[in-house]
Amino acid sequence: MSLVAVNSEILKAAIQRYNSYGSEWERAYFDELSGGFNVYHKNHKFTPTGGGGEAEIIVGKMLAKLGKQVEFLAENSYKKGNPDLYFDNTSWDVKYINDANIETIRSAIKDARKAKNAIFYWNKNDKLEDLKNAIVRSIGHFNKNNALVSMPDIYYMNNDGTLKQLFIK
Repeated sequence: MSLVAVNSEILKAAIQRYNSYGSEWERAYFDELSGGFNVYHKNHKFTPTGGGGEAEIIVGKMLAKLGKQVEFLAENSYKKGNPDLYFDNTSWDVKYINDANIETIRSAIKDARKAKNAIFYWNKNDKLEDLKNAIVRSIGHFNKNNALVSMPDIYYMNNDGTLKQLFIK
C-alpha cells in the first residue's frame, strides 16, 4: 500500500473537516499520516451476510491510508438504491467477491449501478481474471441494451491496498 504523507496545513484542514461531522455521523478512523478518514452515517448498515460489511470497513480504512476522506452513506431503508461510500466528490459501491463466480460478479456490477463507481474487493483466491471476464461480458450486455452509460466505472482493491482502475466508460 502506498502511503501519502501530507504537510501540516493539509493535515490540520483534514482534522478540522473530520471533527466537523455532526451527531448523524460516527467518526470511526483518522489517519495521522495522510489526513484520510472514515465517518459512518448512523443509518449505514454493515451487512454481516457474506462478509460484505467487513469488506466495506477494510476497504474504507485502506482508502483513508491513501488520503481519501470517506463517508459511509445512509442506507435506503425500504429498497436497495443508495451507494455505500462517498469520496473524491463521487459515489462508490463496494462489492466483496471472495467466493463469487463470473455470473455473481456480473450481478454485482449490475447492482452497483446505484453508484458512479464500484470497488471490487477480495482477500483470498485471486479473482482478477474472473472480474475482467465479468466486465467484458457486462459491457456486451449493457451495449446491446444501449445502456453502457449506466454501467459504473470499475476499480478493484486487494490486500495490498492499492486502488486500481479496470473500466471507465
